[in-house]
Amino acid sequence: MSQYKLLVRSAKQVVTVRNNGAKVVCGKDMQAVDIIDGDDNDGVNILISKSGKIEFVGKNSKFEEKYKNLTVDVEIDATGKCVIPGLVDAHTHPVWAGDRVHEFAMKLAGATYMDVHKAGGGINFTVEHTRAASEDLLYKGLKQRLLNMMSTGTTTVECKSGYGLEVDTEGKMLKVIDRASKEIPITISSTFLGAHSVPRYLIFT
Repeated sequence: MSQYKLLVRSAKQVVTVRNNGAKVVCGKDMQAVDIIDGDDNDGVNILISKSGKIEFVGKNSKFEEKYKNLTVDVEIDATGKCVIPGLVDAHTHPVWAGDRVHEFAMKLAGATYMDVHKAGGGINFTVEHTRAASEDLLYKGLKQRLLNMMSTGTTTVECKSGYGLEVDTEGKMLKVIDRASKEIPITISSTFLGAHSVPRYLIFT
């Protein structure tokens, strides 16, 4: 049995969130990143434990001093490449039907959000189409959006419901998110947002 889960070897550059030992940062410190540069003779290695913990990040010369005869499940040759942290997308609404791209032209022409709303657009347009959509149709759209996110570096995503505004559709959306969490290799945090907006039938004029 191997000792470690993953070894990324000989990267040209590794971008880390913070220096080793920094637990929490705030204010202007959040704008800083720590970059470790390698060279042709001494690249940067990353070692991941079986539990997924980062055990080591640093130059190969230091790595070879510390680790002897280790075994890993997967080894990746990152020669000439830059390794960056995965993106955590903490606010998304990726389950919906009813494309509203036509509203963009209205806004370019000077329409306000309320103008779009009065013309039948806005969130209620999405709500109506999402209510009418099947679970399979919603899943197909969600899957493609998640795959697009993954292709650009997102590893963890928060997925909200909120385009149902009633029990059945909100439940349908949450089922779709749950299915995606089981079938797509991305970490998903699911959020029920039943009170995303006031449903039309509860608005008095």
